[in-house]
This record gives sequence, structure tokens and C-alpha cells, in this order.
Amino acid sequence: MRSFFAPVQNFQGAKFWLLVLAGGLIALHLHSSWEAKLANLIVTSVLFIGAIAFKLKHKYSTLNLESNLFSKIIGATLVALVFLNQAFLPNYDFLIRLLPFISGLGLALIASGIKGLKQYWQELILLLVLAVPLELLIDPVNQIFHITKILAKISTFILWYVGFQVTRQADLIILPERATWVGPNCSGVLTMLWMLQLGILFLTIYPTNWVKKVLVPIVAILIVFGVNSIRIAIMALLAAYNYPAFEYWHSDNAQIFSTIPLMLFWWFCQSLKGK
Repeated sequence: MRSFFAPVQNFQGAKFWLLVLAGGLIALHLHSSWEAKLANLIVTSVLFIGAIAFKLKHKYSTLNLESNLFSKIIGATLVALVFLNQAFLPNYDFLIRLLPFISGLGLALIASGIKGLKQYWQELILLLVLAVPLELLIDPVNQIFHITKILAKISTFILWYVGFQVTRQADLIILPERATWVGPNCSGVLTMLWMLQLGILFLTIYPTNWVKKVLVPIVAILIVFGVNSIRIAIMALLAAYNYPAFEYWHSDNAQIFSTIPLMLFWWFCQSLKGK
């Protein structure tokens, strides 16, 4: 019985309750994300929080866990604001994304004080990256870089190369039977941004040389462009020759086209680990 309670005793009261508080904040965030139907955020949050826990576990013995009263008051206030937000404020997407950072900052202040925040700079950056509202960046990124037009060009070339009679006007792919518009939501920008988030996560967990740090985001973007160009070419063919199939694959059933780039990117990151 004594050995069963040994792990709890090792935390010596305050540290144990700090872990309990962190667990409660994580559960609260995941519940809020679930209620807001932010499936992508739930998956990303689990990955990011798991990575943060992994990093903290490996450097726990080197952490300075001393704080002062002023820092604890600020930290407790931040944590209280998170709980109050859940109780009284609507679940706005941006707030749901930002609250893990506020929670992490509050916990770090309680644990190590203002002077000890520098110990957690990587973990706090990860929480800031998690807070980025990716959906709001789709239109600005597309307007700046003209993603849909580039994809329309590549998809048109693919169709022409395999023998179809196809032309293009701006972001329209024109086959003899039907023209297909490549809209912002078809651009794959969301998947691209999500993979860049995961790339930052990978580089934080597995530090590498500067060549690989440059290579990871470039490969992430190229994978999304390649897979999405093929997807759009296939969708243009379905729209022209089998419209019921187009409607089927243009709905939530198209998640496989988001999964393929993630699997390819995961394989690439795993290959970097082995080098």
C-alpha cells in the first residue's frame, strides 16, 4: 500500500496539485474544442500537449521550481481567467485556441516565477503556434500567393499530360463537358498550414541542423501541392464525366486527401530522425 502512494508523495503536495491543475486545464481545453466541433484542433492539441509533456519530463531534473508570491498571484489569476471563460463566456474559436497558452503561462509562473519563464520558452512557443487560427489564414494566404491559380495550372498540366483536352482560364479548369472552379477551400492551404504546425512541433522535439530545419517546411509545402494538384485533377474529371461521384468525393468523404499528405510528411520526418 505504501509503494502505491509513493509517486504521489514524491511530488510533495504543491507539485502534485500543480499536475492535477494542469490535467484539469487540458481536459477543459479538449472539452471546449469538442463542444465547438474543432476536430483538427483536438488532434493537434493532443500532439502538442503530448510533445510538451515529453519535453518537460526529460528536463524536469534541471528545472528551477521556485516562485515568489507576486508570480504566483499573476499565474493563479491567469488560470482563474481560463476557468471563468469556460463558465461564463461563449466558446469563440480564437479563445479556445489561445487558452492553452494562457494556461501554460499561468502554470509556469506558479511553478517557477517570472525569472524562471525562460526555462519554458520552447513549450510556450509551441502553445502560441497552437493558438494560430489557421482557418482565418486561408483567404489571406491564397490572395497573397495565388495558391488556387497555381494549383489550377499544375492540375491542368497533369490532365493535358495524360491526354485530356483541357484548357485553363485563371482558376477554372475547362474540359469539353464541364469547367471546374478551384476555390479557396479547395486550395489545401489549411492542410499546408497544419503541416507547417506539425513541422515546427517535430523540429522542437528533435533538434536538427539548419539544413533540415529549412528542408522540413519546404517538403511540407511541396507534399501538399503535389497531392492536392492530383486531387483537383481527379475532381475535375469526376465533375465532367461522373458528377454523382464528384459530389460524393467533394464532401466530408474527401478526408482521405488530407490524410495522405500527413502520412507522407510523417514518413519524411521519420526518415530525418534516422539520419
